[in-house]
Amino acid sequence: MARTTFTGPVKSLNGFEGTTLGNFTITEDGNTITTTNTATSGTYQPLVVSTTMSGAGADGGRSKFDMTTNVALGSFSNALKAEVTYGATGRTTGLGSAFVAEMTLSAGTSSGTYAPLELELNMPTGASTGTLTSFIHASMQGAAVATMDTNGRFINLVGVTAGAGKMWKTGTTLGTAAGALRCRIAGTDYWLPFYAAEPT
Repeated sequence: MARTTFTGPVKSLNGFEGTTLGNFTITEDGNTITTTNTATSGTYQPLVVSTTMSGAGADGGRSKFDMTTNVALGSFSNALKAEVTYGATGRTTGLGSAFVAEMTLSAGTSSGTYAPLELELNMPTGASTGTLTSFIHASMQGAAVATMDTNGRFINLVGVTAGAGKMWKTGTTLGTAAGALRCRIAGTDYWLPFYAAEPT
């Protein structure tokens, strides 16, 4: 396969639209990159953006998806969408997700604040909160919503053990609660109680 290399800022796909580079099909209209993979084993990553930060004190290191509007849009708008569709016979034997935020800590992360997922809501002067604004919006759609409503879980937290001073705490001092989850709000730790049985 002939190798095509892009150098410098790519401002146009002229001369490449409609061209297949390996298993990449690049089109200029809509800036679409379509990939296919028929391998039955191994890990497939259709697009990898690798950045190495070697200058101490620098910021960033991220890839940015920027959507700006100054008009009233339709029923939805987002800067980034991750969607996975499982067909009638499609499944994942392990964990399937539409978006993954993963971070690996080291001995060097002895200071600073770290979180695999950061939610940031900017409210400049004069900003309105609309009909309903929240840090997380979770919803269910589809004809089988009742199945998830009956069998699903809102949060699945794994990798923790119960104990004094731990993130997850159990014990009789919680009253009728079976356990409590340590959360930090406005710089102070609080314990959010959970019940082992459905409340009546």
